[in-house]
Amino acid sequence: MFAFSLDTGPENNLITFISEVRNLESDRSNTGYRKLRLINVQDTAKLKYEIEKAALTYDHNGFIHMLDANGSVIHSTFISSISISKCKRNTVCLSGYVWFKPKGFQRSLRMYLNNEISGKDCWKKLNRDELQGWLVFAMHITQPRPDRENLFIRIDGSRFHNEDGFYCALGEEIHGSTGYFGRNKGALTDCLRGSFGVKSISEITWVNHQRSKKLLKRNFTDIMAIFESFHIRVILK
Repeated sequence: MFAFSLDTGPENNLITFISEVRNLESDRSNTGYRKLRLINVQDTAKLKYEIEKAALTYDHNGFIHMLDANGSVIHSTFISSISISKCKRNTVCLSGYVWFKPKGFQRSLRMYLNNEISGKDCWKKLNRDELQGWLVFAMHITQPRPDRENLFIRIDGSRFHNEDGFYCALGEEIHGSTGYFGRNKGALTDCLRGSFGVKSISEITWVNHQRSKKLLKRNFTDIMAIFESFHIRVILK
């Protein structure tokens, strides 16, 4: 379930509820102009009235909220310069500049809300092009334990098939199911600096590393260089 509100301050009053929202994700950019399709809008007349009224004062920014089963907001997508391009029955098309999450984020969040995530490797239910969405989802919900030091980690190259899968597997080895520890090389470096619950890693055992080396190519060398820069011993098997 989704809801819409205008950006009116600390407390944004929900204007209407929506069953489904299409086109909320992008794998090309973090923000951009886009049309969103709102399906099964509970009160289309109120939605249209509030947006048109806000546009008269140039204050037509708002949010698409994702709700849990209790109707509480668990995630919000910001949209600026909102306008209604089409309205037919209970389906509304909004246009505006959308602050995107990567493809797969909404699916991951639904899995979480529907209690479909148990144990490790649930990210494998997603398509390869949805794994960045999983990683951003994991970053939002991971609650790292107090800073830990001198960790010993095991990475299995047979668990993943691309660089995104490597970060999914690494995050779970460090923080457990749905754990996060970077989603690209820059974020991995930030995490190793102590920004995500780990002060230091002493040793990483990387089994099936030849498979990883073949899959990741130059990224394998770059990741190894990052580990070396933090004085992490890597045992390749």
